[in-house]
Amino acid sequence: MRDFRRLGATVPLNVSRLPGLPTRYGTSKEGMPINVQVVGALQAKSTILHFAFLLEAVSPVRSLRPTL
Repeated sequence: MRDFRRLGATVPLNVSRLPGLPTRYGTSKEGMPINVQVVGALQAKSTILHFAFLLEAVSPVRSLRPTL
């Protein structure tokens, strides 16, 4: 694999076996979603899940709901 940029942000984590969890955290001025990717040490899934839960609790977009 010569160019990881084409594969997305999660592939290097998958190859390294580090746990990662992307979550939406905000919205740009243009209305585009802003994401945060939480990465932990090996075998630290519960730690990143807990951190993502705390991050979501203070996220400015936590109450957004899609229009149907």
